[in-house]
Amino acid sequence: MQPRAHLRLRVTLEAAIVVVALLGPLVALGAAQPTPAPSPPPTPSPSPAPAPAPGQTPAPSPAPTVSPSPGPTPTPAPPPRIVEVAVRGLEHVPESVVRDSIGVRPGELLSDERLRADVAAIISTGWFADANVRVEPLRDGVRVTFLVVENPVIADIAVEGNTVIRTPEILQALNLPTGQVLNTLRLRDGARAVEQLYEDRGYVLARVADVGVTANGVTRLRLRVAEGRIEAIEYKGLTKTQPFVLERRRPFAVGDVLNINVLNKYLQEIFALELFENVQARPRPGSTPEQVVVEIEVKEQRTQEARFGLGYSDMTGIVGTLEYRERNWKGRNQQLTVRFERGLGERGVPRPNEPAPANFLLSFREPHLDVHRTTLDVALYQATTTEARYVAGTTASRFTLERLGSAMAFARPLDPQTTLSLRLRSERTEITVLPRNPGDPPCTGPTDPNCPPPPNFTPGRTLGLTFTGVRDRRDHKTSPTRGDRLSLTTDFGLPILGGEFGFGKYLGEYTRYLPAGSGVLVGRGLLGFGHGTLPIQEEFALGGSSTLRAFPFGYLRGSSAVLLNVEYRAPLGGLARQLRDFTGIVFIDAGAAPILTNAAVGFGVGLSFNTPIGAIRIDYATGSGGSQTWFAIGHPF
Repeated sequence: MQPRAHLRLRVTLEAAIVVVALLGPLVALGAAQPTPAPSPPPTPSPSPAPAPAPGQTPAPSPAPTVSPSPGPTPTPAPPPRIVEVAVRGLEHVPESVVRDSIGVRPGELLSDERLRADVAAIISTGWFADANVRVEPLRDGVRVTFLVVENPVIADIAVEGNTVIRTPEILQALNLPTGQVLNTLRLRDGARAVEQLYEDRGYVLARVADVGVTANGVTRLRLRVAEGRIEAIEYKGLTKTQPFVLERRRPFAVGDVLNINVLNKYLQEIFALELFENVQARPRPGSTPEQVVVEIEVKEQRTQEARFGLGYSDMTGIVGTLEYRERNWKGRNQQLTVRFERGLGERGVPRPNEPAPANFLLSFREPHLDVHRTTLDVALYQATTTEARYVAGTTASRFTLERLGSAMAFARPLDPQTTLSLRLRSERTEITVLPRNPGDPPCTGPTDPNCPPPPNFTPGRTLGLTFTGVRDRRDHKTSPTRGDRLSLTTDFGLPILGGEFGFGKYLGEYTRYLPAGSGVLVGRGLLGFGHGTLPIQEEFALGGSSTLRAFPFGYLRGSSAVLLNVEYRAPLGGLARQLRDFTGIVFIDAGAAPILTNAAVGFGVGLSFNTPIGAIRIDYATGSGGSQTWFAIGHPF
């Protein structure tokens, strides 16, 4: 609400009719003209009149009516001439302010309309609380005197009602000097600037509710701000989800000042829960003009999934998958996943002496464990993969690696971009030796020359504790176009807690995204090293769809590793409208494990297609070890 100066305009015109000079004898309009003597009327010849009927007397003829002639119209007296213009009532405001705003000048004829306009112009300067005009007769004309009442001199300014913006910032935006006469125009502009200051910071309901002047010994300008507080918060559309799921993530409460930026960010967090198809807020007026009711309306989506499918990878062969997933367990936003995988044999070829791998996963996730938004993940799993050990680019041994274990992890965000996590895992590993050549007969025993065991493998139980810190400044989590991501990880094997291996591993990974032309240039660097007893299942491994794409998984292994990936992703929609969902990719990979030995380089091309479940990507890469084709969902980094 803008402050308004309620000023009363009183215009008093005291005018005297001054007779300056006699203009001479008035000449009567329409003076009488001499009247000519009337000529005698002609005498008509008499005619015999009819004899009157007996008993009747003839009626007399009516006399003619004479219309009066109009009298002369008097001439109005001319307005008096202004011989002097004066200003009275000024104390602090310069007289030039008044004289520059009025239009009357000595020598002009007096005009009531002009005087009223001049009084309005004086008020419009903003320096005066009242203005009148008085007209006094003089010998040669009239004197016009403007009587003004100045606004008070402001000695101090008091701001009331502000809680989210400090008083010095409001006074700076108000920009009203003290020790000077108050100017209502400047006050109006200052009040608008205060409201704009609030709006720029997201407080869109804030307004200057009242402006007043108090005089208790010192003339003080009082400015009261109504910031727009939340009276109530209501949720609409919740059918399965319990209200506390949304309330515990809410960064504002009843009684807080509404901030549209905070509200929009909260709506984005609600949508990111993947529980709702649509989320929107509808603020409506509260019980008083200074309050608002925030109504948040959601539309829930299906959160239960049951899937069955077939898959293939170089590490698992052909597998059938049965999965049940609930992302809103009992309406508490808890996630439960049960997955079972059954392999059809190594590379899809059933072998009577090799049991088909059977994997399972049972996981539970609590995304909001405490007020710090700590997440809890618990998992039981069995994972069986087919891997190989390479020496000088040739396959030295092949084996299935079976991991049976459990894990518990805690993660806590420090700020919107930084997260720390702690993970404890207990895992037992076993291997089954396979023929070095997939086409060879099954292994006959540990002495079979076609089935050499991998070196540096020791079966046993690993008890590991992992610390990870992530700083993610990407503009999008799945399809970023700018920003970066840094991850630092330490992993320790703890024999003191019952593990059979003692080691330390340290891994740093940095990825940068740069807009380049119509596409995105992506670079990733990875550096890792370890110490202690690192069995083969804990070594750094390079190769596969996410590291060295021209080589199979585990092509390079060691207690240390270095990796560099560079790729360019360009949308193909500019070539043809039908290709708007496709992205072309070129890349180059280079790495070594251990560092400074066994370096490998590969390059290739790829194509991705955007789908509701993410980007489906096909990569073809070639290098010194041959070529590889990879099929994946999502980008590798």
